[in-house]
Amino acid sequence: ARQREALEGMRVRFGQDLRVTDIYKHRYGEITLAAGDVLRVPTEIQEPGDAALRQASENADRSLVVGLPEASAAYPAGTAFAGLLGIMAHDGQKQQFRPEALPEPEFPAIPSLGPPSAGHVRIVSANLLNFFNGDGRGGGFPNARGADTPEDFELQKARLRSAMGLIRADLLGIQELENDGFGPDSAANDFLALLEESGGGPWRAVQPPGERIGGDVITVGLFYRSDVLEPVGAPALLSGGPFDGLSRQPLAQVFRDRASGETFLVASNHLKSKGRCPDAGENADQEDGQGCWNAARTASVEAQVPWLEQLADRAGTQRILVLGDMNAWRLEDPIRRFRELGLVDLVERLSGLPQHSFLYWGQTGTLDYAFASETLAAKARRAVIWNINASWPGGMDLPEPWLRMADHDPVVVDFDFSHSSTSD
Repeated sequence: ARQREALEGMRVRFGQDLRVTDIYKHRYGEITLAAGDVLRVPTEIQEPGDAALRQASENADRSLVVGLPEASAAYPAGTAFAGLLGIMAHDGQKQQFRPEALPEPEFPAIPSLGPPSAGHVRIVSANLLNFFNGDGRGGGFPNARGADTPEDFELQKARLRSAMGLIRADLLGIQELENDGFGPDSAANDFLALLEESGGGPWRAVQPPGERIGGDVITVGLFYRSDVLEPVGAPALLSGGPFDGLSRQPLAQVFRDRASGETFLVASNHLKSKGRCPDAGENADQEDGQGCWNAARTASVEAQVPWLEQLADRAGTQRILVLGDMNAWRLEDPIRRFRELGLVDLVERLSGLPQHSFLYWGQTGTLDYAFASETLAAKARRAVIWNINASWPGGMDLPEPWLRMADHDPVVVDFDFSHSSTSD
């Protein structure tokens, strides 16, 4: 950083490739580049504490803010530039590199997904980035969250519809759905219609008792293809403790695979975020890299896993799947507790590391997971994070209609129940 300060006002050429690592202000003409690979969230790759803090300092030293020429293309995270030439300047608040011209970029490949294999059941976790439908009749915008105008909402739906048509899920665990029930004007009903339009058979929503799930403006949800899966028994919600005003109440449902007759329990989650930090107490930021509300997120895991085990036991199965946005990076306490309580990170097991589902302040990491009991993990044949959202800038023209359907990448898991026995 000090070396760069000494270069302010000078013409500089970089001899190494620099990669786009932050796209948050891309639409306003500013990106951040990094030497080497895209930056990683410290607690994605380092243990909380001193190691994570050292990683944060290293990340800062490797990053460079760049002012873009007008009418630049959309550059996803990971785009490489070689031989950048320009002026090292300062905008009054921070150092900024101003290139004379941008060299030809080397774009990262757009990942493909492909349909599930014949006979496999595809289960997906997806954060919808505030799916709010106004009054449900074309008006009522802006909402508390989500789209500001009817036109923005139609664009959001178009991207989701296109992406869902490619994902071809049989079961969806979602987050950030407007919490306004399941009536004809509800966001849930709008999302059901979108799924029907994307193809793939009849869709249903899991509807717990009552009009709303908890008291927040957003909620989780479970949506399924009724020609593939059949709900068994009533859905369940977990309230109280950390789920009283902090983490959203998880929604759980037992399903039977119609083709094989096998049953499993699935839960959709959205744990407490790291915003609006308290000044003191166990949920204050402990300055170890995990942010605030870490204790609440950890308590959410510790309360939920035994609850799910009890639900599964009553249903006569040991197969448990926990989906969702956990708001915790891979080496943080809540994710560690999932593992300690006996659940398997399916993406890590079947696809390996590194992975990411979110881009936070120019650093990639994993917030979205699919955890399974060992008996269910044995039936998983594929588990991937489909990187179609987090790396792409919002508010810009993109090369495919399904890119940036949200800000989190979906987690996709394919299960093969066809060779299962009828017992666990």
